[in-house]
Amino acid sequence: MDKYSLNARIYPIVIFYMPAVILAVLFSLKFDKYVHLFTSFGIVGALSYLFSQLGRDGGKKKEKELWKSWGGAPTTQLLRWRNTEINLNTKKRYHSKLNALCSLDNLPDLNFEQSNPDEADEAYQAWTKFLISKTRDNKKFSVLFKDNMNYGFRRNLWGMKTYAISLIIILMASTFVYYWVTTNTPNVILYPTEFIIAEGILLVILLFWVFVINKNWIKVPAFAYAERLLETVEEIN
Repeated sequence: MDKYSLNARIYPIVIFYMPAVILAVLFSLKFDKYVHLFTSFGIVGALSYLFSQLGRDGGKKKEKELWKSWGGAPTTQLLRWRNTEINLNTKKRYHSKLNALCSLDNLPDLNFEQSNPDEADEAYQAWTKFLISKTRDNKKFSVLFKDNMNYGFRRNLWGMKTYAISLIIILMASTFVYYWVTTNTPNVILYPTEFIIAEGILLVILLFWVFVINKNWIKVPAFAYAERLLETVEEIN
């Protein structure tokens, strides 16, 4: 498994299933023999690959919605003349070099962008795809690769947010029902310490998903990756 798949696809799945694993540990479920059984049939590897794909799909499906809420894809925004995140002289140099590397019929200057914003964005998207195609060497562009992994990790985690919250609520409810049935009372005061610990941990994880995993949390690495991608213009011939 490559490093990107591990960091951006598998780790979000691990975090997604963490509440269930914590309950398993608290209730001392003996999973060792099952893990060995699954490993012998190669099931662990197959499930890891499957979950990595599901995690990626969840993030990718919501990516356009995410970019739209920000006002466009990060790289597209940074290339716009009306965007001031990159200073004007640097932006002029990027545009000039990009047009030399990947020429366009209509060079999107300020006037063109103001008159044809959608066409200008299409030009910026074309340049972005060109840069991505030229920066696939992870060793040469190691900083870019790291930022891409950070973005992919957060995006894929956010893509699973609804499912993660649903899973935690189900686990919390199931834990309560389990102790209600086994103790024959809905009074949580009479439940063992394991119940309080389990519900407390699940609540903390739930709050993490609700308040931390959001669009703004993804925005930082997304724009960091976009900036690093544009910087590679200086290294491409």
